[in-house]
Amino acid sequence: MSYEAVVFDNDGVIVELTDWSAIRASVRVTFASFDVEPREEDVEALLRTTPEGLASVSRRYDLDPAELWRRRDANASAVQQEAIRAGEKPLYDDVSVLPTLPSTLGMVSNNQQETVSFIVEHFDLSEFEVVYGREPTPEGIERKKPNGHYIERALDALDCPPEEALYVGDSGVDVLAARAVGADSAFIRREHRADYDLPATPTHEIESLHDLTGVFEG
Repeated sequence: MSYEAVVFDNDGVIVELTDWSAIRASVRVTFASFDVEPREEDVEALLRTTPEGLASVSRRYDLDPAELWRRRDANASAVQQEAIRAGEKPLYDDVSVLPTLPSTLGMVSNNQQETVSFIVEHFDLSEFEVVYGREPTPEGIERKKPNGHYIERALDALDCPPEEALYVGDSGVDVLAARAVGADSAFIRREHRADYDLPATPTHEIESLHDLTGVFEG
């Protein structure tokens, strides 16, 4: 099967996952910048935030939600960049297959645009023609996968119709986002997803990015 474009998720697919303790610490730094001592549940609420969660936390401490989220994302990006520089968030070895794929390549992540841009630059991932992460705004939260917003933007930039595209991810939201825009999906079952149950059936299931070669040959 051939695809005009292949778009990849980032964390858990291209680079290894971030230690959540580092992100949690960055959230505490964010609250401290407002001179706020947060409840533990509010720290957790800003780890994987929904628009409703951000609004609730902002009201509790009388904070501007846009500014709270801007600082939260800046701090979260900073700790991830530090981890990458320290070698604690490396590329997966099978990323080496990317230059051999007969398609244009893109990246779409729920992580911050600042973070994914840094990853592409730091690791010199010149194979990716477009790279989209989330804006550090409340609107960016609403556009996270399973919303197909950023995948649609990437495919538009690549001038690729959805039916000619493959989205590769390691979570249910990746499969759902691909389905939402009309693209095929490939779920990569890495070690951290060994017992993971998907909410929908992907077009392909692979264990390594090297398996994408077989997808194209099939």
